[in-house]
Amino acid sequence: MKYYLKYCLTKIHLAKCLFGFFFDNLLVNPLEQVFKPNQTKNTFVWSIILLIVINVPLYVLLFFSFQGISFLLIIIVIILFFVSFLVLSLGVLGKRMSFKIQENMFLINFGFSKREIPYSTIRDVKLSETTLLFRLFGASCPGLYWGLFSAKDVGKTWVYSTKRTGEFVVIELADGNKIAVSPENPKKLYEELNNQNKKFGTSTNVKDIVQSKRLVYFQVASVTTAFLIFLGYLFWIYPTLPEIIPVHFDLNMIPNRWGNKSELFLIAGIAAIFPIINSILVLKFGKYAKTLTIFLGIIFISLMVLFFGIVNFTQSII
Repeated sequence: MKYYLKYCLTKIHLAKCLFGFFFDNLLVNPLEQVFKPNQTKNTFVWSIILLIVINVPLYVLLFFSFQGISFLLIIIVIILFFVSFLVLSLGVLGKRMSFKIQENMFLINFGFSKREIPYSTIRDVKLSETTLLFRLFGASCPGLYWGLFSAKDVGKTWVYSTKRTGEFVVIELADGNKIAVSPENPKKLYEELNNQNKKFGTSTNVKDIVQSKRLVYFQVASVTTAFLIFLGYLFWIYPTLPEIIPVHFDLNMIPNRWGNKSELFLIAGIAAIFPIINSILVLKFGKYAKTLTIFLGIIFISLMVLFFGIVNFTQSII
């Protein structure tokens, strides 16, 4: 019997590793308590409205500006589809958000992202009637607020919420950071977190609060490497280029201005700004948000590929 139970547990663990996202929704740990956020019905509607406001004018402009398919048109359409995906994702994140009381930690599910907060890293929990004043970092639309906000009478706090004002559960961590969440039943979540906090106490070791720094450093190194590869390619082809090259193109990728090849270093200078921005954002905020780290990595590496494509295209038409 003992070996049979061990066999079954092994199979369940394997299934969860392979199908974790769906498995979590099918099997509920009886020791867990799940708190849904304060729901709003307007988030998806606002996402659609925002999508229309952004996309429709741009698609109309593209339709009348381009006479045929070109490299630039393809890039712009890809960017528009990516922006559309981000906007629509805001409409469903609020519904997918949840707060879980687990055996050893408090878990915040935010779309495809999770934030784990061990009870031993919680210094204090309180109920606070507050208003989110302005966003320092993150994303928001009516019915969804995520990121670092300045909140009335609370100060700077990480927010996972579906409302801008009202009663929040504010968690203060051992490192001084704060997290504000907006469950449907704030008082019950407050009581459960306080019970767990008393049970585990507060650890003086704050290393458990942040995620592994390996991903953060790997992401920063990857984006920087992508820029260095682009820069190395530019230096490699630079001696082979004529002194005068096309430096500007119309919407159909036909050169309409020529200049000295040294202007390519202006593109390199602009490209250098993005690894710096990425390093600042990821080193400061990425240690608390794995999904943010990966997302920014994809964005900034894609930008380096775009700069690489611009220089390569310039060389190919000479």
